[in-house]
Amino acid sequence: MADLIERLTEYRIKGIEKAEIEYYEALTRTLDKIEDQIVSLADKQLPRQAGKLIELQSAVAIRPQIKAILDKEYLPFADRVVRKGFGEQAKRVERQFKTIGLIPPEFQELTKGDLALIKNLKQQYYTQFKDVSNNFTRILSDKVYQNTLVGSEFTVLEKELRQSINGIYATSSDPAVNRLVDYVKNNRDNPALASRVDSAVKILQSKYASTRTGENMKRYAGQILNDSLRDFDATLNFNKSQDAGLTYVKYYGDVIPTTRDLCRRMVSGSLNTRENGLFTIDEINEIWSTRSWKGKKAGNPLVVRGGYNCRHQFSYVNPDWYEEDGEETVDLIESKQDTRPAKSIFGDTNSDEKKYLPLAFGTVATNFTNMISKIPKSPKFNKVKNGAFYRPSEDTINLSDFNIEDNLRARRVFAHEYGHKIDHNIGTLLMADKKLGEKFIINPNKILFEKKPKTIKFANGDSITESGFKKTLIDDVLDKTKNPKGLQISNSAQSQIMADRIRIKDNIKVGLSGYTDDLIELNTKSQGKTFDQRLAIRTKYLDDIINDKSFPLDKSEVRILMSERNITYDPMNLDTIDFVTAIKHKLVISRYGKPLKLKLKSGESFKASTRDAGKGFDSMFADYVGAISDNAIGYGHKQSYYKKFFKTETVKRGYGEVTYGHSTEAFANFTALSNTDNKEIYTKLMNYYAPETTKIFTQIYERSNLL
Repeated sequence: MADLIERLTEYRIKGIEKAEIEYYEALTRTLDKIEDQIVSLADKQLPRQAGKLIELQSAVAIRPQIKAILDKEYLPFADRVVRKGFGEQAKRVERQFKTIGLIPPEFQELTKGDLALIKNLKQQYYTQFKDVSNNFTRILSDKVYQNTLVGSEFTVLEKELRQSINGIYATSSDPAVNRLVDYVKNNRDNPALASRVDSAVKILQSKYASTRTGENMKRYAGQILNDSLRDFDATLNFNKSQDAGLTYVKYYGDVIPTTRDLCRRMVSGSLNTRENGLFTIDEINEIWSTRSWKGKKAGNPLVVRGGYNCRHQFSYVNPDWYEEDGEETVDLIESKQDTRPAKSIFGDTNSDEKKYLPLAFGTVATNFTNMISKIPKSPKFNKVKNGAFYRPSEDTINLSDFNIEDNLRARRVFAHEYGHKIDHNIGTLLMADKKLGEKFIINPNKILFEKKPKTIKFANGDSITESGFKKTLIDDVLDKTKNPKGLQISNSAQSQIMADRIRIKDNIKVGLSGYTDDLIELNTKSQGKTFDQRLAIRTKYLDDIINDKSFPLDKSEVRILMSERNITYDPMNLDTIDFVTAIKHKLVISRYGKPLKLKLKSGESFKASTRDAGKGFDSMFADYVGAISDNAIGYGHKQSYYKKFFKTETVKRGYGEVTYGHSTEAFANFTALSNTDNKEIYTKLMNYYAPETTKIFTQIYERSNLL
């Protein structure tokens, strides 16, 4: 068993090292792109006279553009590390515990507590990556400002920008420097060339006045990359071991020239108190608390280990495992096999669903995954040339983009189409069991249409009585005259959709007037002001709106939604002003907006439409409010699309009718936005714009336990 533990630990460590090499190469490519783009930006945007920088206003204005480059190039890299890198290492940890087997079965696999920890760790380390981006936005912007302030040559600024991003790895105009940089980049991870790489670094540092240890983005991002992968493994391993009751550890890893003395002694056995090299957790805490060394990190020794850039890991064991004779063998070739429990939270699934459902709906059981587990698995997904759609008659998901892991749009589209599948399958299921339908549908006996009995009397004294008729909600949702495969549970929300449609349409004139008044007032305050004064006025304008209690989001949440659309939050950017002001007045751009005659606070008349406000929203959210409001605000599907569907019994003069198309598209958009990236933010926004529809869709999913 001792040999098995050693091989399992080496398997985990090699997995980390493999990921570190892969993501460091990705980081190198990312920072090289950032370096080139920022230098190019500065070259184009900063005015010069005789080669010297001359205009402070341009130096200030460039900051949002620097941030936009970092957000666009660096943050997706960070997201991939924590999403894919951490996910793969979690599977390795789980496989280790399942292979050992000599612990309670419930702790051999990832528990709900483990999955919650993984989610929190992903968020924690993504924040650290993001902090680097924010810090270097400031550093790079300050470089531009300071060099402009003193009238530096552009070549001086260029060198400072490049080295602030890549240190000695920065691109140079000197071919000799570039050759050395390329050599270090290409061979830094080759132990056989370690001495030559160090020599190249020393030449760069001395002959070319470069520095690898200075404040540069590559250094900090690289350290977070290394430490995050290893600390994640250590934290999850520690957490699972605590659950399993394992209180002994052994220290594993290799020894290289830069290995710290403590780690060297732990690995070599010179600190051993037992022949088998095991330590209790209390003994480890004692060793760590009584020693100091360079690079030591604060925190739990079982997690931080030797400190920054430490390559070693603990394994948790039972001393009884080291009393057996003989060797254990196990095949530890990297496997892509899914290590989640055999009983999936998604129920019976096909191979496509097994792969893609966790990416869109997560790996922790929710009301959404519970609902999915109650419906039949899909046939194999179909690849189509363009677009995406669900076909109820065949119960098939059809997609053109299967890059669901790395592409947010593809992830949302998949979740959207799967929302249609849920909608139709639950409708079909309830149609087959009327009693279950009465229990599942909220307020099933609500009367949607009623014609009371009417008696008609004739002159000769005769009379006839026309019988009455009424239609309830359950009658309309489970309409026997319709094809069962065309039924959908979302129709049970028809009254709520109409209530929100009325609210949205009634707000349009008030919202457009308020939106226009706000922008006119802001423009008036800004006229004749300097750049700094305009910046202060616009910043206060946005802060006052966002900090108001009625506003649904905080500033960081606004930034996140805007970044999804590759828009940088910048008070001087009209897109930012439009987005925040549109949310305040509950507007979203509509392609069907008609000019309306309105009045300003001043009493002046003007014309405006919903084509003019709220351009920065995600298309899935725009489709959500578009489906509910019949495109009074929002967009996504044409009005002709909605009209071709069956009608529900809900209709109101001046507001139109609710069709099957309105309800199923709203339901599918709700499903996608409630499960994919930034779902908490979109839930707030959906509740703000369409509270009744959002509430009943939530309640429908909550009733999945009744199925």
